[in-house]
Parts: sequence; C-alpha cells; structure tokens
Amino acid sequence: MSEGPRRRSAQRVLLASGVGLLLAGLVLLASAPEQERTAVVVSGPALREVATHLVQRHSLRPRASFSGVLEARRTVKLFAETDGLVLALGAEELDRVTAGQTLVRIDPVLARLELERGLAAVDRCESELALAESNLARRRELAARQVLSDAVLDDAENRQRVAAAALREAKARVRSTREDLDNKTVRVPFDGEIRSLLIEAGEYVRVGQVLGELVDLSKTRVTVGVADRELVAIRPGLAVELSVEAWASEVFPGRVLRVGSSADPETRRFPVEIEVDNPDGRLLPGMVGSVAIDLGEPMARTLVPREATLEEFGLRFVWVIESIEGTSVARRRRVVVRPIPFRPGDFEVLEGLEAGETIAVTGVRELRDGESVKRKDPIRAAAPAEGPV
Repeated sequence: MSEGPRRRSAQRVLLASGVGLLLAGLVLLASAPEQERTAVVVSGPALREVATHLVQRHSLRPRASFSGVLEARRTVKLFAETDGLVLALGAEELDRVTAGQTLVRIDPVLARLELERGLAAVDRCESELALAESNLARRRELAARQVLSDAVLDDAENRQRVAAAALREAKARVRSTREDLDNKTVRVPFDGEIRSLLIEAGEYVRVGQVLGELVDLSKTRVTVGVADRELVAIRPGLAVELSVEAWASEVFPGRVLRVGSSADPETRRFPVEIEVDNPDGRLLPGMVGSVAIDLGEPMARTLVPREATLEEFGLRFVWVIESIEGTSVARRRRVVVRPIPFRPGDFEVLEGLEAGETIAVTGVRELRDGESVKRKDPIRAAAPAEGPV
C-alpha cells in the first residue's frame, strides 16, 4: 500500500474515535442526576450612617461662666507703733472684730509720765516767752525815744525768738507723747476677722513688730482669666452672679470691678477682678466659686455645632442633608460663620444656612457630594435657647 492511502486510513480512524468519545459523553450527561441551582444575589453598598442636627434660631443670652478662688477684699498686717509691755488682748485668733474694737493694750505708764513732763515744759516755755515779749516791748519803746542802743534791742528780739521756738518744740514733744500714749491701745481699723495674732499678754513689743493679720470680709473678690476674644465683651460695672458649693441654693450678686489690660505671660489670659458683697461674712477666702457674667440682652442667633463644619483653605463648609424622593442625600455647601464668645463648641451662621435645614455632624470628612446617607435617629437636639453660655 502506498503512503497516501495509509495516511487517509489513519485520519478516518482518529475521526471515528473522536465521534465515539463525544457520543459517550452525551450519554453520561443525560444519565447524570440534575444539579440544584443556587441563586446568587449581589447587593449594593450599605448606606453611610450620619448623625444630624436641625438648624434653628435661638434667643441666646450672652453670659460667660468662670471658676475662681474667693479672696478677701483686703488683708493687712498690724504693727506695733510704740514700745511697751502687753497688758491685755481684746480678741483671739479667728475672732470676728469690729472697727474701733480694742485689740491690744500696752502699758501706758511711761508715756503718761512723759506727757506730764512735756506739759510742764510747755508751761515753762510759755512763761519765758511772755517775759521775753514784755522785755522786747519795753526796749522798743526806749529805742523809739533814742535812749537805747540797737545792740540791746537786737538782743531782746533774739531772746523773744528763742523763747517762741522753745515753746513750739515743747508743744511738738507733747503731741508726740500724746500720739505715743494713744498707740498704747491698738484698735481694729475695720470690720473683719483676726487671721493671726502673734503676741501674748505679758510680752514686750517694740516699734515695727508685727502683732497680727486682719482680713476684711465685708466684700469678697474673685480674679478670673479670660481670652482676648472674650475680653472685648467685658467691662467694669457688668452684673455678675456668684455661686459656691457651700451655699448651693443661693446666688450672690456682684459686679465686675476691674479689667486688666495686660495678659499673664504664662497663660496668655487677661485678669478680670470681680467683687461681691458679703455683709454676713458667709463667703470665705479660699472657697471655690462659679461666676456668671451677664454680657447684655438676649439676641436671636442661628447656631451650628463646630464639629459639623469643615474647613478648607480658610473657608467653611457643611453637609446639608436633603430629602429627594424619600432618600437622604448629602450636599456640600459653603457657609459664613463666626465664633461666639464663651461658646467654643458652636458657630454663629451669618450666611449659607437657614433655620429648618438639616446638616450632618458626623462623617463630614468622608462624605461625598450627592452621596445617599442614612440618618441616625433621633435627630440631634438643639442647644438650649437661653442660659449660661
């Protein structure tokens, strides 16, 4: 057999084998049990959940609140102005005292003796001055008749001047002695409390020695620190209300006494001194008080939470949540806002938002314009209409 017929015969064999295999596969497929069909449902991406805030206008009372430590209106040290032995004390430490009350009595015997000597010296000087003036008058009369030399007249005039100077000196010594005698009794200069008393009866004190310390409780003062943007809203005379934990049910009225113009170099805050009447002395130095300062009449403002805004290149944006065919959609919008003194968590809206609109307060950096979102329930409550800022 030649080469051509052999090749054709081999091709026919391979073709017949392929057809046989195909028929066998079809038979096996037809005889196999039917497989269950599983439906695969491909769901879309889940909606982003965001907390929302309903924009409203509030009648906001401009009021600032601070905390500080109460201080006495004034604290003075009492000094001895004379030497002597302490005979008695008119009060003890921590006693409440009144102006003019005797606090310390120092032995006055030596001062009284000195006063007697001084008065005697005054009498003597007055007598000498009277004699000198009488002699001067006679010599002037003789000099007018030209029967007396100028030297004798000059001597009489000098004696009169010396006697007058001696009298003034004696009187000055008497005044000094009287003052020293008065200083033997130390009196309380104003109503207050004896914070400390450093002497005892029987002790000898000297001029300049510290006797004790007196605290004025008629008024109490609190010094608080404010930032520069808050300082511009505070001025002397503004009404304040003070509350302390010890008297939690009461509010004590007061006023802004002074406003500092130089900031503390460490805290960069400006001091504001507040004074509150304390007629019954219940507000004590060292108590921690909360001070509320009224800054004016209530004003209507549109507020948004600071965290609801997004800052980019000095501009502020919010995400307004709009309802479109039952779907909540986030829309980016530029707004003009400004900070509110004493409310660091809020902005006042000047442009871009109206009362009644809803904005997102979470996810503000992840949202995309036109994105569908799911609101968290309930919608975030609005800030209080009035009250402390």
